[in-house]
Amino acid sequence: MWRLQSGANSEGALKRLLTLFFLVLLGRLSVADQRSADAALAKAISAFNQGKLEEAAKQADVAARADSKKPEVWNLRGAILTRQKRYDEAAQQFSQALALDPKFYPAKLNLAEVKLLDGEYAEATKEYQALKELDPGSEVVDFELVLCTLFGGEPDKAARMVDLMKFPGKTPAYYYARAAIALKKDEKGVAQKYFENAKKYYSEEQCRYFVQFLKGMDLTLPPPPQPEKTPDQHSGTRQKPETGSH
Repeated sequence: MWRLQSGANSEGALKRLLTLFFLVLLGRLSVADQRSADAALAKAISAFNQGKLEEAAKQADVAARADSKKPEVWNLRGAILTRQKRYDEAAQQFSQALALDPKFYPAKLNLAEVKLLDGEYAEATKEYQALKELDPGSEVVDFELVLCTLFGGEPDKAARMVDLMKFPGKTPAYYYARAAIALKKDEKGVAQKYFENAKKYYSEEQCRYFVQFLKGMDLTLPPPPQPEKTPDQHSGTRQKPETGSH
């Protein structure tokens, strides 16, 4: 049991005791909130990677309520909105992430991507060039700079930029950049070979980002034609044989 002193000393001791109690309580709540936010964020990222955008958004909201000062939460919200092609709203989420942490690189990259996907090629190029200074070896930045140039109406320059990309790289960026140029020229067979080589040398997880990004730019191969079904000569309604006269 705590023993209280009498008079002013007793009152002062009580105030110090209550202050200490609330600080400990707040500390415990903060740790609990942090764990809750981290758990919800992990679930949101998992759902996002599986294409379950509604569930990802739900878990991101849970994470935001637990800890609204995590830039990762706002960044993920922006990524979900980007996948839904709600680019203006996505940009607001990325900007909020950067307001919390101006050096948060993923949000900077995603903000550039939103401008590229939304057709703001000149503005996106400026953003990527700034990112290139921060991370000169980024194959993702190189890949998306190629797309900026390609969709900006300079396919020959885009091809020369791919010539300068690292090959082979740590990522399949080179293959997907080549495939993008081929698809833009309507050279589907050439693009198919680059897609196949990317999957041959890199894992599905490494390829997923680039495939998804090209889809966002409407650069995809048409699905292969389904083989025509040949009628089964044994199928159909069995007819009763005719009976002759005896």
